Amino acid sequence: MISPIAVTGATGFIGRRTVEAARIAGLELRVFARRAEAVPAHWRQDAGIDITVLDLASTENLADYLDGVQSVIHCAAAMAGDHESDTLDATQTLIEAVVKAEVPHVVLAASLSVYDVTSLSDGDTLSELCKTGVKGRDVYAAAKYEQEDMLHAASVLYGFALTTLRLGAVWGPTRLFNAHIGPAVGPVLFSIDGGGKLPLCDVELAAECLVKASQSANGAETINVIDDDQPSRRRFTNAFRAIGWPAVVLPLPLSLMRLIARVTPNTPAVPGLLRRPVLEARHKPLHYSNELMHKRLGPVTNLPFEIAMQNAIEKEQAQ
Repeated sequence: MISPIAVTGATGFIGRRTVEAARIAGLELRVFARRAEAVPAHWRQDAGIDITVLDLASTENLADYLDGVQSVIHCAAAMAGDHESDTLDATQTLIEAVVKAEVPHVVLAASLSVYDVTSLSDGDTLSELCKTGVKGRDVYAAAKYEQEDMLHAASVLYGFALTTLRLGAVWGPTRLFNAHIGPAVGPVLFSIDGGGKLPLCDVELAAECLVKASQSANGAETINVIDDDQPSRRRFTNAFRAIGWPAVVLPLPLSLMRLIARVTPNTPAVPGLLRRPVLEARHKPLHYSNELMHKRLGPVTNLPFEIAMQNAIEKEQAQ
């Protein structure tokens, strides 16, 4: 009998799809969710899913539930709100439980946001070899950077394998838009476009790669997970407008925003797009390599962007 895998943050945007992908792959699961009401009803009818409701940030007996698990896919994290508790405290709890239960492998749903794109020039290609760093960035990027650091240090100290999947801007039904396009006011979208591609990651691709990574431990490894078809901002907006928004798209030259950001104080009190590190992270014109993803985790499913967006819109509207 194959040992089960565990999934934290199982009812979140990425975690939910990861559970579904793992069951399609025939894997037995132990899933962890903070709220019982967020657990899909059909999971409770599935003998292959063992559900535990707990708060990773405060539980003391997680190790008991990880006994005999071959791998943990760690999706629990906060997109907003309490990053200290939901991302960092939860990760510390997981580390302690993994060590106590002697879990051999952890797969982290990490983020492309940990890269220091200010070290790159316009038009460069971002890959796993690029420098990381989040100085001057938002609290989400800082928390994901520290989360990676915590797990890497623990894997070296305690000897468990760690696969870090740095996901691009994860998108799909209920989360079609992303911060790499530009700000919006009512029906108007201000598109900040200096060229380059969008580092999108279809949530189905993220889930597929997380599950595949859980079945192959290669020591400490970091892999960027990004769609093959990386659209320009104009292509993205044209496809996205099928939902009926925005009514108006006004272009904002990246050169103008960079000029403003150069003379604006880089403090948390200033809106993110007026701070150079945040502006560059979201809008620097770059290309993104996913060669290692295909080498380590392939073959994986990738649809043309316009088809994937239309499918996601239809699924969202059907909910």
